[in-house]
Amino acid sequence: MENLCNEVYSLLPIEEKKEILENLAKKYNMELLRFETFFKYSKSTFTAVFKYKESEFIFVPGDTVTLGYEGLPKNLSDETLNGLKYCLDETEDLNTVLGEYIRDNFSKLRKATIKPMLVERELQTVAWRKSNLEELKDFDSDLLKDYNEFKSSDYNRLTLDETARFTKVKDDIEIELYDDISYEELCENLKEEGFSLANLDEWEYLCGGGCRTLFPWGDDLDYNMNLLYFSKEGNDKYDLEEPNFFGLCIAYDPYKMEIIDNKSFSKGGDGGCNICGGYGDFLGYFPCSPYFNQVIDYEEEDLNGDFNFYRRIIRIGE
Repeated sequence: MENLCNEVYSLLPIEEKKEILENLAKKYNMELLRFETFFKYSKSTFTAVFKYKESEFIFVPGDTVTLGYEGLPKNLSDETLNGLKYCLDETEDLNTVLGEYIRDNFSKLRKATIKPMLVERELQTVAWRKSNLEELKDFDSDLLKDYNEFKSSDYNRLTLDETARFTKVKDDIEIELYDDISYEELCENLKEEGFSLANLDEWEYLCGGGCRTLFPWGDDLDYNMNLLYFSKEGNDKYDLEEPNFFGLCIAYDPYKMEIIDNKSFSKGGDGGCNICGGYGDFLGYFPCSPYFNQVIDYEEEDLNGDFNFYRRIIRIGE
């Protein structure tokens, strides 16, 4: 197991790393697609991309790291400071308000030992499942009518709230139906398949790698980035959607709240609350920090298929 932790793994020759990764593919019945080194934010990981059914997984070495964030972000740009001041009342002090916000919404400083994992690279949707026209015909006559109207329309996508979703893909139409699912049901389904959700420590490590800054790249927003909800005209390539230093696509959309093994918090987003509230790009992307906790109560209602997402992990050695 010590060879799978970063302190040892990072120092191994490439051929030894490849042998370890090949053995992991055999042990967990995954197809090894390729070896790859992922670079991002001055960090890098030599790993492998595996395939399990329709999903890609990545090996992430274990580590002992410091997690959480306290204090105030340093060296904020004038653009960020002006945006923050715009959100304040005349009587409010910026450092006081920002400090309280961080204390209330960010996880506390702590040391954590993270086990090596196989981690799903992309987020999975909750509640929505792929279907077909035959099931649709048996499902609801009104739904079939909606489908036919959509088929002859100029729209590329139609979503019927918590019911059905139709998407035109080349000459075909992808049909998805909505099934209510609770947090407990999701966890039980994953357990039956041999998977888990990342816990709070694991998720923060997967997102930030133990960074000591607000974001994995620093304390301020990088305004050279092309961000999904503040995009530069004519550019539909969004920087945060690119794989991070582990090879994971994580915390790139503030509207997407990732479910973790914790009923009290979700991670990676706030459902778009800050953006919809008109708080600008810096506070809008605050919830994409590894250490931002979106308070939530999964026991009160079913998961939301439009805002809740998840990724599967396997803790190696369990």
